[in-house]
Amino acid sequence: METDSLGIGQEIRRIRRMRGLSLEVVAHRAGFTKGYLSRIETGAVPIERRSTLTKIADALECSIADFGITHVLVDPADSDSEAQGALPAIRHALLSTSLDDVDEPSRRTIAELAEQTTNLAELRQACKYVEVGRALPSLLTDLHAIAAEGGDERPEALRSIVQATQVTALLVKNLGAVDLAWVAAERGNAAAKKLDDPLWIAASEFARTQALVGLGAYKRAAALAQKAAELLDTKTPESIEVYGTSILTAAFSAGVTGTGDPEAAVEEAADLAARTPGTNAFFLAFSRTNVDLWRISIALEADDPVRAAEVARRVRLENIPARSRQVAFLIDHARALHKLRGRDAEVLKLLKKAHKLGPSRTGHSFWAREIVSEIWNRSRRDAGGSDLRGLADRMGMLQAI
Repeated sequence: METDSLGIGQEIRRIRRMRGLSLEVVAHRAGFTKGYLSRIETGAVPIERRSTLTKIADALECSIADFGITHVLVDPADSDSEAQGALPAIRHALLSTSLDDVDEPSRRTIAELAEQTTNLAELRQACKYVEVGRALPSLLTDLHAIAAEGGDERPEALRSIVQATQVTALLVKNLGAVDLAWVAAERGNAAAKKLDDPLWIAASEFARTQALVGLGAYKRAAALAQKAAELLDTKTPESIEVYGTSILTAAFSAGVTGTGDPEAAVEEAADLAARTPGTNAFFLAFSRTNVDLWRISIALEADDPVRAAEVARRVRLENIPARSRQVAFLIDHARALHKLRGRDAEVLKLLKKAHKLGPSRTGHSFWAREIVSEIWNRSRRDAGGSDLRGLADRMGMLQAI
């Protein structure tokens, strides 16, 4: 026999009851009706915007990370479980090292470590989470050892720490360990400040803003992204790409909280993208196509699925070089079509493609899981289609009892 463990509603209800709060109290705090919150908890209606999720988290006095998919059930033999298995060693590497004190010197040269840092950044973008997870603990430990020793190699070690901790933050965030993502991002920011280089400081803020987005702290994410943009000129391709990413992050975060109109920032970013060949500076993947991906996300948060779908239709998957961003795009495209209703076949096709490209990222995606949950709950009277049941199973959303 099978039962569903689908949807965020069950987690919301669990936390609400654990805190001894009634539907009336939480709904009032969030600005919803009791009936609407009840329907969210039962899975009758999906959560389609980050602002809705943030309001519920605030009403429950918790983080949206507490609704996370860290409890997803996986086969211990699959790659997702193996990637998850790297988290304790990564945590230890971050918490047991320092930028100023060293317990044991590195046995590798800074040239070797810098090359591995670049390789791991590329592998993360290719969704090779297992390989990245295995290699990060020793890389972080060795880089910190060289940075703490000082000398001529210290600046290069600090630069590699900025990049390696960005890789770490984005990896563990996608695996559901959002708090650990913040620890990694903070370490990278500390390393950048020791470099005393505005470009590197601004680049390090990207990991911090992404961790904050994962935690639902959008106002602070917007503030940090805006601060990063203010550090930069736009005279080099690298500074253009970091600046463009910063203003897009600030615009997106402000759009979620309803504290600003992101359109001007998006247009500015599009103009900047036309001025740079797209060097993938700091592995931010800033480009004209990348700006369109932000347009889609921003339109979804503005509750404009028509606009999101229009932009998504003109994006070509082959123009997105990073597999991780391809997966994110496919999920956002599915979100747009799902909001338009009556497009279940297209939605499931996009999610199946996303899962094939990045099973771990798709399986941990709140939005992918909400969509599958809502379609599943709606179609249960028909026992679900084989495609839907198969996708839900691969995403760890069915549990045998």
